[in-house]
Amino acid sequence: MCVLSGALIVALLVALLAGSVSGLTGFGLALIAVPLLLFVYEPATVVVLVFVLSVFINVAVVWDSWHDADRKLVLALLPPAAVGVFVGAEVLYYADPLYIRLGVGMIVVFSALLLLREVRIPRAEGWLGTVIAGSTSGMLSTSTGLAGPPIVLLFAARHLPKHAFRGSSALYFLAMSVVGLAALANRGLLDWARLPLALALVPAAFLGKVLGTALLNEVSDKTFRVVTLGVVILTGTLGAATAGWALL
Repeated sequence: MCVLSGALIVALLVALLAGSVSGLTGFGLALIAVPLLLFVYEPATVVVLVFVLSVFINVAVVWDSWHDADRKLVLALLPPAAVGVFVGAEVLYYADPLYIRLGVGMIVVFSALLLLREVRIPRAEGWLGTVIAGSTSGMLSTSTGLAGPPIVLLFAARHLPKHAFRGSSALYFLAMSVVGLAALANRGLLDWARLPLALALVPAAFLGKVLGTALLNEVSDKTFRVVTLGVVILTGTLGAATAGWALL
């Protein structure tokens, strides 16, 4: 008789929850999974688990939302994001990431609150908004791990319908996950001994994705907007809070 360990049970529940959020919104898996998994596993293991789950779940979301995604917008975001990845690595070399995370977290929360109040963000509709969001997302992915908020804020500022928002988010973050996974593997920073554990969590995450997708059809565009911006506010708040605590 196989008895599941306490850590594995927690990980399965986290995968279910994170998969649900990602299935609904197209992003947020890492936001939910990372802090919770760190309670039961060391950081090196969490990195592998989250990257593997992100790839699988984003592929699943992209599979059923391919025609909903704004592929032209995602394609326009990727080149500046790729440049931002390298810039972020340089920033990380010269600057304390805690100060970056603190500042970015505060800006993200403020911007999301403005969008909740339907305040327009200048230049969000044009090519400049795309370049700024993509490059900032790429830079933050390597310097702080907060890659999601700039993209989500851009989509919210452009009032993308919920299906287009979800599909575009999943497609963008799938590309970023694959690039990040390849970069970590190339530098020998992935512990492949944890791959079986990551694969064991995939069914729970996939079940969560199915639940999240079903919920998508039940919520209005307005509710979806509040949920996605709420996730961004949570991201920024946690980022700023943890950075501030570490700096004290």
